[in-house]
Amino acid sequence: MTVLTLVSILLAAGAAEDPVSVTYRVTGLFSPDREADLREAAKKVTDATLSSIDYPNGEVTWSYEPSKMPKNAKPEQVQNQIDTQLKNASNHTFSLKPRSTVPRDKLQKLEISVGVLDCKACGFGLYQIVMGVPGVELAFAQYKEGLVTAWIDPEKTDREKVVEALKKREVRVVK
Repeated sequence: MTVLTLVSILLAAGAAEDPVSVTYRVTGLFSPDREADLREAAKKVTDATLSSIDYPNGEVTWSYEPSKMPKNAKPEQVQNQIDTQLKNASNHTFSLKPRSTVPRDKLQKLEISVGVLDCKACGFGLYQIVMGVPGVELAFAQYKEGLVTAWIDPEKTDREKVVEALKKREVRVVK
């Protein structure tokens, strides 16, 4: 290898752009055991790497090389590209959304008992119902304990609307 070739290789390597980190809300992360499912799905995402999971806040951080995204990609294009791959890798059980714009101290915590459920799929169903209520920013479904926890924007929704959504789907609300 000539010195000129080696210099060219080193210059090309140095010209590579630094990885960029982005943080999104993740839907589908409704219980701690779903973290392993998310990590498995993330292995199939080719354009970004899962850097961290913040379960209590329902957020994930990804890193990506700008060269793997469309040139001059806008933030929503980057999100869409990673989201599409994550959805496909997880059979549409995980998805990305922009981070919440409502500060955590402005959210109200609701806990709704629904009775013990049989499986993770039941928990996912509960989670989807609750997350479908406008104004719900974050939700968890502890299916083994029969407990749904939701963080809501009280300016947009309340406990009654969340309970109503559950009952509408024939979920037995204990308290």
